[in-house]
Amino acid sequence: MMKAPKKKVRVRIVCTDQSGIEGYVHVDEGLRLMDFLNLSNRKFMVITDAQAQNLGNVKSFRLASELTKTHQALALNKSAIKWIAEIK
Repeated sequence: MMKAPKKKVRVRIVCTDQSGIEGYVHVDEGLRLMDFLNLSNRKFMVITDAQAQNLGNVKSFRLASELTKTHQALALNKSAIKWIAEIK
């Protein structure tokens, strides 16, 4: 089975728990970001080169440095997205 060609879209996301994620979403060629988000057969999306931040509840420097690391890939449940913006 061949995979559909993808394009990398840089995004900034705020989640319902107030955490933030910045990275790349790989959208099927020919789809807009919003079309990709509205695909009902995909509950999760993968974000690559992702930097996640949730410093509001962090009480230790060690934990803060873990949360602000860049991750190769994160899987995010789309229902956790409060808003998303494409970074041009």
